[in-house]
Amino acid sequence: MRSLAGNRLARVVAGLTIGTMLAPGMVMAQTPVAEIDLAPVKSYLVEHVGKSKAGTEKVLGYAQTYYDLAEEAGFDYDALWAAHGPEIVTLLEDARQAWITDASGNYELSEGLVAGVPSLAEFDVLIDAGPSGEDDPENALDNTVEFPDGTVIERPGSLYHYMTEPALWGTNDDFVAMRVDMDGDGEEELGEVLPDANALLGTTQALDAATGDLVTAVDAWEPTESDAFTAIVIMVPTIGGYFDEWKESVYVTGNESEEERFVGVSRLVDVAGIMNGLDVTYGVLQPTVAATDPELAGQIGAELDELIAFVKDLHAQEEAGTTFTPEQADQFGVELQARATGIAGQVSQAAGLLDVEIQE
Repeated sequence: MRSLAGNRLARVVAGLTIGTMLAPGMVMAQTPVAEIDLAPVKSYLVEHVGKSKAGTEKVLGYAQTYYDLAEEAGFDYDALWAAHGPEIVTLLEDARQAWITDASGNYELSEGLVAGVPSLAEFDVLIDAGPSGEDDPENALDNTVEFPDGTVIERPGSLYHYMTEPALWGTNDDFVAMRVDMDGDGEEELGEVLPDANALLGTTQALDAATGDLVTAVDAWEPTESDAFTAIVIMVPTIGGYFDEWKESVYVTGNESEEERFVGVSRLVDVAGIMNGLDVTYGVLQPTVAATDPELAGQIGAELDELIAFVKDLHAQEEAGTTFTPEQADQFGVELQARATGIAGQVSQAAGLLDVEIQE
């Protein structure tokens, strides 16, 4: 299987036109880069991956408590609900909030580097971005997730969006034990479910274990200038794909959405998190780029800031109650993809000026 990073880079290179074209006969000057202190980049990644691991541990604790209650009830979910209804409502709300804020939120702040650095990218396929074998047999990881009752899910897809999110919010019927009108309004709405305890615990155990492996890998990672430039070139232009997913999610399509993923938090939050990590990374690189080409360095910084501000403004509007249409989502995605491709081209140009390799 070609790595996800490899696929992303192929698409980026194919689209790099802005900022990389030279006039006929011109030769790009290359200045070997002085060693850049990348300790802030490493510290940033260690911090947020560590916080994400703390978050997955919290979610796992809630899943274990729920499993223990279900086991005491003999996995009779009617009896479980009758005996512990209010407690379970609170427990599931807390688990979902820990998933959103502590676990997934910190992972997204990490993802620009995890997915963009080729030596770490396979973790992103496993944890957050990989398709299931059913959706994409060619590119799905050949891994399994095993539940406490012995159920084995083969080639399950990402542990956040194909496993734990559907188990917590009840968007995959295979992970639901019973649907319940928890608030008594006469409707069984999104999230009003008793998860299958084996599915919830098994998926969460897998996520926590994989995040622990990522922590180990990040601790051992020694970042290079090539890693930093490559992450930006690969990951900034992925923005269009996130807008496609946003368009299909409940945040845009509403109750008509058939997407079982991306229900816990808007993809706009994920985009902002990814771009934040890349912005931090460019902030470390910018002084060295400026020493060679001040105008290019400033242009990259300004355009990256504008891109992030645009996404954050969209999310602020969404949080305030604006519901965007699929057509608007497409329009935003096309516009931002063009900007992102231009930024990647400029960063690639800066890497060339400094004689830094963009990895494939």
